[in-house]
Amino acid sequence: MSQDRGHYTPQQLHAVYDRINLPPRFRYEPGDFSREVVRHHDGHGFLGALVTHMLAHIPFENLSLHYSPTHAVSIHPDALFQKFIRQDMGRGGYCLENNVFLGTVMRSLGFDVVGARINRMGKGFIGNEAGKVQYGGWSHIVNLVTIRGDVFVVDVGFGPGGPARPMALIDGAIEFNMPPSQREVIRLRRDAIDDNDHKSVKLWIFERRNDNDAPWTPMYCFEDNVCFLPQDFEVMNYFTSTHRTSVYTYRVLCSKFILADKDDTSCTGEIILYENKVTRVLAGKTEVLAILKTEQERVDALSTIWASVSVSRRWRVSEV
Repeated sequence: MSQDRGHYTPQQLHAVYDRINLPPRFRYEPGDFSREVVRHHDGHGFLGALVTHMLAHIPFENLSLHYSPTHAVSIHPDALFQKFIRQDMGRGGYCLENNVFLGTVMRSLGFDVVGARINRMGKGFIGNEAGKVQYGGWSHIVNLVTIRGDVFVVDVGFGPGGPARPMALIDGAIEFNMPPSQREVIRLRRDAIDDNDHKSVKLWIFERRNDNDAPWTPMYCFEDNVCFLPQDFEVMNYFTSTHRTSVYTYRVLCSKFILADKDDTSCTGEIILYENKVTRVLAGKTEVLAILKTEQERVDALSTIWASVSVSRRWRVSEV
């Protein structure tokens, strides 16, 4: 990927509107009109609609690492448009793919967008020797969107348990992630992390709590004042898609959020495939929909439960 972060044409953006089933009231004509809306009118509502409808219609998944001859992932905007839109196979991508794609869409519509690198919470959070929160290396990105001076964190690539809406970049502000349910709340907090020797250096920490009495769980941290280039994200993508310690290389994942209704701009739940189990989380309650015993059952689940996700027959593996 070159330093040009890429843009989509008006024709491509209309195809994106169709793909994410964006309600007609938010289908602003790309170009001068959409830029005018973003900068002077309903930028906040437009952003929220784009985010929730992408979460509900473009899955978070890593199927390219398990159902392709190359096992490779490209985050070039042209490759993402081909995969998500032109191929018409119901496909999405994992963290870097989905966030780079939506970042390109938003930038093309006139939003002020920059990318931020993420340190995800590491495996050592529970039971590490010092009892400290530990973060892994850079393996995820988010988009920071500024609308008339207000900054929002947009993350459509976290997968299950991730933010279901744009989050205002405000220290300590608590939001219900999927109203009307008040069980799952999220917040951004600015603080020093345990691993940092210089406690005066503070990062933004995304945290989630699944019940009123539950502790806050840190999910990732990031900085908002450093310029990151597409080349940086390419390096991260290579590690995340190839390194044997990356969960995406040895687990099959696919998930989508569930809209309250087709024209709504809020999510009420999630449907998740993780390896051989399909679950649905709705109003804070988890239901197991299926335990998959064969590879064919998993392929069938992708095409039926998700309504449109399909993989080429010649790319399938033989065992779950």
